[in-house]
Amino acid sequence: MTGRQQTVTTLFLALLTTAANAQIAPDIILLNGKIVTVDDYFSIQSAVAITGARISAVGSDDEIGSMAGTETDVLDLDGRTVIPGLIDNHNHIIRATEYWPNEARLDGVNSRIAALSILEEKANSLPEHEWLMTLGGWTENQFIGNRDDFTLAELDEISGGRPAFIQSTYDHAFVNTAWFDAMDIPVVASRQQRDEAADLAAHVVRDETGRATGRMNGGISMVALALERFPEVSAERQADAIKTAYSYLNSIGLTSIYDPAGVGISPESYDRINALAERGEATVRMFHTLGGGVPSTPGEAAVVVEQIRAARPFQGNEIVDLIAVGEIYYGPFHWDSLFEPRRPNAEDLAAGRSILAAAAEGGWQAQTHASQPETIDTLLDVMEDINKEFPLRQLRWSVTHADLVGPEQLERMRHLGMNLQLRSVSVLTQPRRYRLLEELGEAALHIPPLRLVQDSGVPWGLGTDGTKATQINPFVTLWWAVSGLALNGDRVLVQTLTREEALIAHTRSNAYLMFQEGNVGSIEPGLLADMLILDRDYLTVDESEIKDILPVATIFNGEVVWGEL
Repeated sequence: MTGRQQTVTTLFLALLTTAANAQIAPDIILLNGKIVTVDDYFSIQSAVAITGARISAVGSDDEIGSMAGTETDVLDLDGRTVIPGLIDNHNHIIRATEYWPNEARLDGVNSRIAALSILEEKANSLPEHEWLMTLGGWTENQFIGNRDDFTLAELDEISGGRPAFIQSTYDHAFVNTAWFDAMDIPVVASRQQRDEAADLAAHVVRDETGRATGRMNGGISMVALALERFPEVSAERQADAIKTAYSYLNSIGLTSIYDPAGVGISPESYDRINALAERGEATVRMFHTLGGGVPSTPGEAAVVVEQIRAARPFQGNEIVDLIAVGEIYYGPFHWDSLFEPRRPNAEDLAAGRSILAAAAEGGWQAQTHASQPETIDTLLDVMEDINKEFPLRQLRWSVTHADLVGPEQLERMRHLGMNLQLRSVSVLTQPRRYRLLEELGEAALHIPPLRLVQDSGVPWGLGTDGTKATQINPFVTLWWAVSGLALNGDRVLVQTLTREEALIAHTRSNAYLMFQEGNVGSIEPGLLADMLILDRDYLTVDESEIKDILPVATIFNGEVVWGEL
């Protein structure tokens, strides 16, 4: 090589080195923090670098700080704790977005006075004539001290003349005079009117004089009747409502959701979340199941089979993707309760099997609602038979809720390579919780058996089953799993977890369930930069404060989408 050639080569290599260095200079560096990586070693670091949407390095202040380029934003965390963005593995958020701008959420509120204040604040923020709503996610039993019903007079006072519908889980609701007027239901009813009351009016609770108290009983049937008469929402308003819902999720620390469909979802809702993602405006990752409803006849099962065969899973991306069948794909086969297992007949067994076989053949994940050991055993009998023809391990099928799962079912699930999704529903101490205590005594405090599942080796994660059946704040769920307490202070769980175990279950484990372990769930180089900068240290704060933790900032895809740094 001549001297000239050598000089040219040296210059070329220098240019390459300069370009490479410029290319790898992070966009953002966070220094002087407590980075809880939730990696395989649960390591703690002090700094993290973000390049584009992904994490480019994690390490010490000196290591990461030396990577800064001239355009890098270097931010001092001032000792704050950083954790991965939290993942809810069971949250029916898609069907909840329609009326989200009208909702006053009472997630984690344990004071009746505070709840009324939140309702009043929301009412004052709404345009004139807009309804005030709280569509589930709470119950009076979560309050410490006064757990009285919200009265007609109280809701009249705080609602500003607008209709108010304050739904307590799926059990009952509280309404005001303007709502009764909108429904053409008299506040004071004569004896004849009370005797002839039908449909929605039949669910009004009245005192001995016929005056409405403001309470509507009737459970999910009443709620369904009420929903039929809710105000219509334009397509444009619904699209904006998704953004509002996502912003709320970001504000409580959620960056990924596994949505298991359910009753009341229209195809347009999926179109809207996909359109939002395509415009680059999504701030929550949404992985969801196929369709909704509760198929209950062999003919309806056949329709589900055709839907499975006509679609393909895993055709989306790391923002939105259709990945599974479930959680309810054939009610008579698996949809049980905390008190009664499903005992399907031969016809229903065959219908359930046909759906699961189609899912296995098509490469779908299957998510099955089942709570009772007997139901789970029936389910596993069918799955073990299907496994002989279509090996299931790589599909990561799951049982969701599994509230009363036992060691025998866990061993069978381990053999099939299955997952579990456990929920924090008992944190609300709904009426069924007291029924469980009456029927089971001390055994009710082992529902769900978190420690048994944690020590079983079966992959599992934490979720909520919100937005209507229960609350959706992930820090409330983490607190419940660690403390074993309900929001009202009752002991509801004896099989608790360490803080580290609970955090893994709400991050990395849920990422695995959704086939997203290569994208989210921990703070590691190469993964997407979803993380939370917290207002206090999750690992060391007093246990009682875990439920009150909030993000100072929520980072999604490398950008701050809530709060500020």
